[in-house]
Amino acid sequence: MKLLVDAHVFDGKYQGTRTYLEGLYTHMTQHQDIDFFFAAQNMEVVKNVFGEADNVHYVHLNGEGRLKRLAVEFPRIIRHNAIDYAHFQYISPLYKTCREIVTVHDLLFMDFPHFFPAIYRLKNEFFFRRSAKRADVLLSVSDFSRGEIVRHFGISKDKISLTYNSILPVPQIDDYIDIKKLYGLNKFVLTVSRLEPRKNHISLLKAFIELGLPEQGYKLVMVGGKDLENRILFDYYESLPSKLKKAVLFIQVPFSHLVALYKNADLFVFPSFGEGFGIPPIEAIAYGCPLLCSNVTAMAEFDLPDEITFNPYDLEELKKKLRIQLQHPLESFFYRQRVLDKYNWQKIADRFYDVLMKNSNE
Repeated sequence: MKLLVDAHVFDGKYQGTRTYLEGLYTHMTQHQDIDFFFAAQNMEVVKNVFGEADNVHYVHLNGEGRLKRLAVEFPRIIRHNAIDYAHFQYISPLYKTCREIVTVHDLLFMDFPHFFPAIYRLKNEFFFRRSAKRADVLLSVSDFSRGEIVRHFGISKDKISLTYNSILPVPQIDDYIDIKKLYGLNKFVLTVSRLEPRKNHISLLKAFIELGLPEQGYKLVMVGGKDLENRILFDYYESLPSKLKKAVLFIQVPFSHLVALYKNADLFVFPSFGEGFGIPPIEAIAYGCPLLCSNVTAMAEFDLPDEITFNPYDLEELKKKLRIQLQHPLESFFYRQRVLDKYNWQKIADRFYDVLMKNSNE
C-alpha cells in the first residue's frame, strides 16, 4: 500500500493537527507493508520528525496556497506516485484521485457559532461536510467530536473511527535552565492554549484576580498566541491596576520551556468552553502538574475526579476549586495511569492500522 500524508501543517506554527500527525505516523511507519509519502514544503522539519527508512518518502510541496495545493498539487502527486490512500485533515482535494482518509478533529464552529466569524463558518461547513461524506476512511479524535459529526452531517456513527490524541515524547530539558528565574516566577498558575474567546481565559483571569492571588505572591502564566479577536479578555486586563497587570504573563515559549513550566507550576487550569479533544490537560497529567480542568465537550471523556473538574460557565465553582487545589492539590496517582493508558500513541496507531487494513480489503 502507498499512503500519502498531507503534512503541510509542519510548515507553519505548531498546532494540534501537527501533534496528531507526528504522534500517529511516528508509530504507523513501523508497518513495513505500507510505503508512506509525507508531503510538505519544509522538508527538513518533516524529515527530523519521521526520519529515514526504506518505507518513508518525502514529497516537496511548492507552498503556493491551499487552493492550488488541493486543486493541483495533490492530484498530481497522487497520480505520479500511484498513491492508494491519501490522508487529509478536515478538507480533501477538490476532486478525488484515490481513496481518501479524512480526520475531522472538531466542528466547534458549528457548536459555538458566536465564537467564529461568519465567513469562516460558511466556508468550513461546506468543505468539511463534503470531505467527510466523501471519505473512504473517516476519523475523529473523541467521542464528542464523532457525535457532532453524526449530528451535523448525518453520517452514521459506525462509519467514523476514533483515533484519539496523546502527547509527544518529553524533550530533553537542559538542567541548567532555571525556568522560574528565566520568566521571573515564584508561585504560579499555568494555562496553555491559543488566546481566543472559546478558550475562556477571561474566567480564569477573573478568578485569579478576585481570589486575591497576586497579593499572595502568585502569577498567572498564559502560554499561547493570539488567534481570533479576544477583546473581552484584553479589555478586562487593561482595566486592571498596573500592580495586578504585572502578575499576569502572556508568553509564547519553545516546547522544552513549556514542559519545564508544566513541571514547575503550582497548578494547571484549562477553562475552555469547548474542545474537539484538548491536549494540554493530558500534557499536564503526563508531566506531573496538578490539574483543574473544564468538564464539558471532549474534556468530559478524560474521566477525571470531580475535585479537579469544573463547569466553565460557573465562575464561583472555578474560584472555589482553584482555591482548594492551590492549598491541597489532588495527587495525580489517583487518575494519571488510567488517562495515559487510554491516550497512548501506540494503541491509537494500532487501531488506525486495523481500520485501514479492513477498508483496503473491502
